[in-house]
Amino acid sequence: MKKNKLGNRSLAIAVFCMAVCLVLKYFNIYQGDWLEVVLAGFEAAVVGGVADWFAVRALFQEIPIPIVKKHTNIIVKSREKLSAGIVDLVNNEWLSKAMIRDKITAVSLSKPIVEYLLKGDNQESIRKTLKPELENLVLKLDHEDVVHTLEGIIKPAVKGNNLAEPLGNLLKQTISQKDHYGMLHVFLDVLKDKISADSTLEFLVNEVQILVNKQKAGSQIKGLLVGAGQILGAIKPKRIAEGIQEQLIQLIIDIKSDPEHHKIIVALDAQLYNYGERLVHGEEKAQADVNEFGEHFLVRLIDSGIVKQSLTRLKVMIKAALFESENEYTLLLKDKVNNMLHGFYNDASKIEQTDAWLRSTILQLIDTHHHKIGELVGESLQKLSNVELVKQIEAKVGEDLQYIRLNGAIVGGIVGMIIMILKIFILDIH
Repeated sequence: MKKNKLGNRSLAIAVFCMAVCLVLKYFNIYQGDWLEVVLAGFEAAVVGGVADWFAVRALFQEIPIPIVKKHTNIIVKSREKLSAGIVDLVNNEWLSKAMIRDKITAVSLSKPIVEYLLKGDNQESIRKTLKPELENLVLKLDHEDVVHTLEGIIKPAVKGNNLAEPLGNLLKQTISQKDHYGMLHVFLDVLKDKISADSTLEFLVNEVQILVNKQKAGSQIKGLLVGAGQILGAIKPKRIAEGIQEQLIQLIIDIKSDPEHHKIIVALDAQLYNYGERLVHGEEKAQADVNEFGEHFLVRLIDSGIVKQSLTRLKVMIKAALFESENEYTLLLKDKVNNMLHGFYNDASKIEQTDAWLRSTILQLIDTHHHKIGELVGESLQKLSNVELVKQIEAKVGEDLQYIRLNGAIVGGIVGMIIMILKIFILDIH
């Protein structure tokens, strides 16, 4: 027997049994006091069942009976009161501020969050969810607004700093440890290639020729001597230029072979080390020159677009390292995050502090926005049509209402039988 038809079937049984008793009595098939008792019981069961059927139907539907009609379809007609009652019940009883506050203060809020984050599947879901947003944020790293903002922060920061002392220490350290020899070798190689080039020889020839011409034009005697030297072949610009070129190349070779003991490099190192000493010990003129040059150099470097170039390169590196593939960087990041979460989870003081902050924040939100719970419930109820509202309520309580109808028939029958027993066997009324 389906429970949603329980009331109808119980009423049908009561009507059938009452009809059987009436047939037995009408056709004198059976006579006796107990027949009267049973008949009274089923009559009362029918009355109780019909009364409860009417009561249940009156809740959900309009029953077209004059006079009583206006007292049926109670849920629809009392919808506003019902909705207000539900909102009040939710707002002030089931989800009242005091109840929510008691529940929140009784549990740890941060531990379940950390436990959720520590699960591998959840971490992967969170990573997939956040990846597009983080990647989009990284791609905006070299946006013009970001570059201008960063340049505006850096420019004032480079001014007014004492660059001289750290530069002096760096210069002394570099000279003492011969760290600059590597760069010196590169510079000498480039310089040797440049001096050995045909264009350099051509330049030297032209310069020697210009010098010879100046000497000839200087005075009559010099002009005669230079002219004689040219005629005799002692003064040939190309040969002089080639000699200069060869001497310069040999000088470079000598310096490269033993820079530590070459007198030019030794003298230059001494001058640089001495300048570093002057910077470190606070010589005002040297420090002022270096600081002024350093400020101007850094400002020009910023204006040259180095900030945007650096941010663009950083953007490409971060995107390749963290978003395009699984590599040692992403694994290291995962390990660091997991270690941090485990450390947080096992630190009772951090858990307590976080719980206190979460409770305080949530309680403030509840105090400010608690009324929205009732508003949300009210809005949800308003969206339902009368038919939908009745269906939803009937679906939730209809089964229990069927038992009310069954109980009405049973209780009515028992009461009817008791009354008839009292009338026949005690009061002797037939």
